[in-house]
Amino acid sequence: MRNWCLICFSILLSAALIGWVGGWTRTLKDGYEAYVVGNYDEAHAAFQQATLEKADSPVAPYNLGTALYKKGRFNAAISAFQESLSRHSGQIEDLPDLAYIHYNLGNAQFKSGNFGRAIESYKYALRLNPQDTDAQYNLTLAQQLLKQQEDFAQQQQPNKDAPPKTDPNNLGEAEALQLLERLSQNENRIRQKLLQEQRKSGLRRKKDW
Repeated sequence: MRNWCLICFSILLSAALIGWVGGWTRTLKDGYEAYVVGNYDEAHAAFQQATLEKADSPVAPYNLGTALYKKGRFNAAISAFQESLSRHSGQIEDLPDLAYIHYNLGNAQFKSGNFGRAIESYKYALRLNPQDTDAQYNLTLAQQLLKQQEDFAQQQQPNKDAPPKTDPNNLGEAEALQLLERLSQNENRIRQKLLQEQRKSGLRRKKDW
């Protein structure tokens, strides 16, 4: 995973300064300063207030989404990023970049386990910025995990055409079938654990600003 922190913070500073020059509130600056030092609770509160103080700007809800994401509140982050999109006019001068919003929306959807929606968001981000290798990487990962998720769900469905698992006249076969069933359950638990680990650590960087 690449370290984009310094680059992201420099981009953030530029975005925030543009807001201040145009009369942006102290609240947004406070949120940024809290975010930089890792105080995401304070950043969350400041960015939440900033969304109310400048209701037509996509910046504050986007910032709010990044703070919520850091706090692990992925569903709330999804709502914040969607709010940022709804306020975004699509003009070049609007901040943040539309591709970034869709990318981070995809990350939040990925973390919430909604791989299908994440795939849609990554694809949209790539349409806006086809050179984004991280979006492409995360898209591929989300597609792989969605396939695993679907395969796992399909395996759990009972097979109506399957023969009975036990034969009262053959205790040896019944015991063997029970052993195979336990092994299958263990394998499924291992697959679930691997899936959870991939969800936690597989994503490439989050774009702040």
